[in-house]
Amino acid sequence: MRVKPTALVGVAIWLLYVAIVVIMQKTSGIPYTEFGDSTANMWRGVITSLFVGSLVIAALAAWMRWWGVALRDEHKTPVGWTLIAPAVFLVIALGNFAFTDWGNISAGFLLVALALGVLVGFAEEIVCRGMLLVGLRGTFHEVAVWALTCVLFGFMHGVNIFLGAAAGPTAVQVLAAAMQGSAFYILRRYYGSLVWAMALHGLWDMSIFVQASSDGPVNVLSLLVWPASILAVIGGFVVAWRTARGPVEDYAKGAPEPAPAAA
Repeated sequence: MRVKPTALVGVAIWLLYVAIVVIMQKTSGIPYTEFGDSTANMWRGVITSLFVGSLVIAALAAWMRWWGVALRDEHKTPVGWTLIAPAVFLVIALGNFAFTDWGNISAGFLLVALALGVLVGFAEEIVCRGMLLVGLRGTFHEVAVWALTCVLFGFMHGVNIFLGAAAGPTAVQVLAAAMQGSAFYILRRYYGSLVWAMALHGLWDMSIFVQASSDGPVNVLSLLVWPASILAVIGGFVVAWRTARGPVEDYAKGAPEPAPAAA
């Protein structure tokens, strides 16, 4: 590693990504409440900022030589029952697609939704349960790492207030995101890879966007969101506690990789 993992570095990366997205969306000239009104608004107001933010974080991960540790854990914590929460979120997401009125979804809008899912899944996971997690592990106990990544993931959605979102719904979104973030943490620890969390996160956001935009019937499975979120928090705590008692990832000691020997 070129940069030693610390909580300060991890939080700084989180702040950088949030700042890029907020500033670009705020200066796009499109009000927050009108982002979903057209594909043009989505490309200009949302997708562009997510794309730029993704590029910056990807370049930073490459320069810092954090790609490997951000995407993978050498040691896994496979607690089988904790996968119930991510599985429920997957079922709800598939239900969103089933309850979508596809006749109201154009090809252009579907392309926007796909881009949204891919970029959100990649960017928010590589930032929160990738780079931020690595930095926090250089300073804190794994239970604190789990809790802080969830809380900051929630706060990442709270910045919508600065874009014009209503305070009440935003507060609910912050709480829901923080709790659901625990399900994504579980996937990383179970499989030892961030890819599955990225996939579920992207699918989740895409399904919500498509279903809400189609004016289709309400997905009755959405009643399971809060029970699954509570289960995710319980499961995430158990996984983090067991992780802390097991083998420690090498980079958590904060030792940078040795420089290559001169030829």
